[in-house]
Amino acid sequence: MSSQPDFINDYIRDGAVCIRQAFSKNWITLAREGIEKNLTQPSPFFRKLDDGDGAFLSDCWSRRQIPELEQFCLESPAARIASHALSSNRVRLAQDTWFVKEPGTSQRTPWHHDTVIQGPFCSIWVALDSIPQSATLEFIRGSHAWGKILMPKSFFEDPALRSAADSYYADFHGDGTRRDADLFGQIPDIEADRDAYDIVSWAMEPGDCLLFDARTVHGAPGNQTDHPVRRFVTRWVTDEAYVAHHAQDLIEALDKSGLNADLRLGGPIRGDLFPEFSFEDGR
Repeated sequence: MSSQPDFINDYIRDGAVCIRQAFSKNWITLAREGIEKNLTQPSPFFRKLDDGDGAFLSDCWSRRQIPELEQFCLESPAARIASHALSSNRVRLAQDTWFVKEPGTSQRTPWHHDTVIQGPFCSIWVALDSIPQSATLEFIRGSHAWGKILMPKSFFEDPALRSAADSYYADFHGDGTRRDADLFGQIPDIEADRDAYDIVSWAMEPGDCLLFDARTVHGAPGNQTDHPVRRFVTRWVTDEAYVAHHAQDLIEALDKSGLNADLRLGGPIRGDLFPEFSFEDGR
């Protein structure tokens, strides 16, 4: 087996790391073109959250209808990076998604972590634009080791009172029928006392990427720059990962969309929607 790249120690210790220029200009161009095409061909998972000043847009699993995004997922360095991060010669693509924050967007992406998949699970966020530190994704260093499934405060409250961003998170990260205190903890009010937490973030240029353990608590400010902030994201698992027992809302959304993911609570992540990548050369 080949030696691990330099970024792995930071990833294991901190739960998040920035890898500079991991993706070439060609990959950035391809992802940008794919997002532009996706905006004209949205999937059932497309969302546009308008806060009155700007908007937050996203779509998921759209590689299946957008050839540029399919090529990025299948041929870019993302799978090999994930193989190193998850210490596995075999990895599966769990999800492709993208996020765009328009100029002037003021609303934060709430602090959260990604828990609908349990077991080995990482994300790779590729910057498609210059992103100053004031607009980039933030992490609580080391929070991947906290050992609890955490939900934002709004998850435990009346859904009618949630902001658009909170509703988006609840739609894709939990089960709206469950409020089990033994299962879920509550994300601390990090914004009320930021100095109490070891918050880390990086200014980024196109081609830089963020690699992080899905359990690392993260969130993002709005976008007060004069240009859109675009990120293309792939999420990766190993064969040991499984569907969390609170992921019923996600299973139902996939079934309703017609993607035929064939998932069940506690079950493995397999099938055409989750292609496997093998690096028997020792990665």
